[in-house]
Order: sequence, then structure tokens, then C-alpha cells
Amino acid sequence: MTGVSRRRQWVTRAGLAGSTLGVAAGIIQVSVGTQIPQWSGAKSAPVALGLLTIGLSLVAGWAAIAQRRRPTVEARAACALGMIGPGLLCLSTVGGLWYLPAVLLVVAGVMTVEGWRDTGRAVVENWFRVLLSALGGFEILMAAGASAVPMAVGVVSGLLLMIVPWLRRVSRRVWIGLVVAGTVPFAVLAWTAVVPAVLALVAGAVAIPVVRRRKPGPPRHTPVRAFR
Repeated sequence: MTGVSRRRQWVTRAGLAGSTLGVAAGIIQVSVGTQIPQWSGAKSAPVALGLLTIGLSLVAGWAAIAQRRRPTVEARAACALGMIGPGLLCLSTVGGLWYLPAVLLVVAGVMTVEGWRDTGRAVVENWFRVLLSALGGFEILMAAGASAVPMAVGVVSGLLLMIVPWLRRVSRRVWIGLVVAGTVPFAVLAWTAVVPAVLALVAGAVAIPVVRRRKPGPPRHTPVRAFR
């Protein structure tokens, strides 16, 4: 077994361990979160936050498995984000129950990056896409403190906004529609707050250069040069 394959195997194990513990933390939050506020963060909507935690944990688990067969810099960076993002976001959903899953997922996400120089170059080249995905993460974080319906809409919209920037095989019109779907519904439901509306405006501004740079055809893949 080569060093690269061994590294990816450890990433899978750590990521799946973090994902499994995260699902367990979500189940605990849903079932007895109100009874252990010192561990669950004393959240006002434990059921919704627990379900959100379970969903994000499953996303992280999928990323941990997917990274084993993703040889390109861009794909591995996306898998790393798929573990680091939930690893940090769920600190706000289940409190102390998430400390161990957070460590496992963040470490696994960092280990997923095998070529730091190439990854940094890919991030710079796709900066506006990265920023749009980050805004999707912020949207999920904002939704975590909302009531049930706005939370559900915000989480789905945030996940959509995180994914949309990397869809290269859809038409420009569909791409723009997905960006709108990833921002406007939550801004409308949370109209009494200023931040969701500001986020929608910022996302629209960031999306403009992405739309202008979009080209038809498959994305360019950069092979990984390991351990740099």
C-alpha cells in the first residue's frame, strides 16, 4: 500500500468516525437535548437542530468516502470542505456533543488536501466560486438560530448555494436560477432581519463574475502532486 493510499484510508476512517459520532450527537439532541443543556448547548429548537446535525454529518461521511477515488486537486478540495464545513458548523447546533466529531472531521478534512501549493492555486483561480460556497455556509449558520420553517429553508438554500458554484454542465439560465433559489427564499422568510437580505445581495454580486467566466464543456482537472 502506497503512502497516498494509506493516507486516504486514514482520512476515510477518521471522517466516518466523526460522521457516525455526529449522527449520534444529532439523535441525542433530538431525543433528550432539553434534558442535558450543559452538553447540548441549551438550544431553543433541539429537534430541528438535531436533524440538521444528522444531515450535515451524513454529508461529511459521504465526503470521507468520496475522497478515496478523487484524484484531482479541485475534487479533493471539495471533499475537504465537505468535512471541515460540517465539522465547524455543527459546533453551533449541538454544543459540547460535537467537540469530538469536530476534531475528527477537521483533521480528516485537512489530511484530504495532498498538494497544498496546487490547492492554493486552484482556490485562487476559483476564488469567486469559493466565496459563493462560503456564503452558503454562512446561510446555514444563520438558519441554525431560526424557527423550524425558516431553518429548513435556510439549510436547503445554503446547501444549494454551496453546490451551485461548481456545476459547470448546466446552462447559464439554470445556473442563475439556482443561485436565486439558494438566496431569495430564506431572505424573504427572514425579512425582519437585515443580514439574510444583505447575504442575498452579496451573493448576487459575487455570482456576476462567475457567470461571465463560465464556459461550456467539462471542467479542467489538475492532477494532485502529493504532500506539498
